Amino acid sequence: MSMESPKIEMDSTTYSIIKGIRSIIIGEMDGLVYPLDNKDSKTYIQISPYIKFLPIVVCIEFLGACYDELPFDTSRMKKKKIVETRFNIAIKKLFPNSYAPFTKANNKFYLYENLRCAMVHQLRPRNGIMFTTRRESIKDTTKHLQEIPQGFLILILEDFYDDLKAGAEKIISKFETGKLTNRKGEQAFINVYTPNIN
Repeated sequence: MSMESPKIEMDSTTYSIIKGIRSIIIGEMDGLVYPLDNKDSKTYIQISPYIKFLPIVVCIEFLGACYDELPFDTSRMKKKKIVETRFNIAIKKLFPNSYAPFTKANNKFYLYENLRCAMVHQLRPRNGIMFTTRRESIKDTTKHLQEIPQGFLILILEDFYDDLKAGAEKIISKFETGKLTNRKGEQAFINVYTPNIN
């Protein structure tokens, strides 16, 4: 008796920016940082925490792109410093004020260069930025965005994601209340394909 493989077809769903933010940043990213909704920082051991910083960095830049009037695919060739501007605007407008010093180019921990660019192009932070998790920071008695005596700036995965998630919720609110008038919020933005197994 031969067994046939199930036929798999793909159904496409088009997400608006708002639906994409809800689904990807608030939904899928939350599941990545908090699998099975496990938010007990004292007992939960993060699996592969290092790589989870990368999508957070990418999402920050994306949220910054939601702010301007330019198309999402505007490149540095068309608009110099667009990536830097978008990354910094998201941090300034959507993240807690404790991040503000790190949006200045003269800060030794300038997040655009030492986090965003370094992670995207080298897969590592530069100039003293150190990654950890909540569980480890409790053990080490460190705090998120704390410069420790050894000269490192501490980034705690869960705190960093929680701030991204709060920023994502803020930008959705700005679109829904008309405070952001660039009309990007309702634009068709991404096609998400889900398999249909027949």
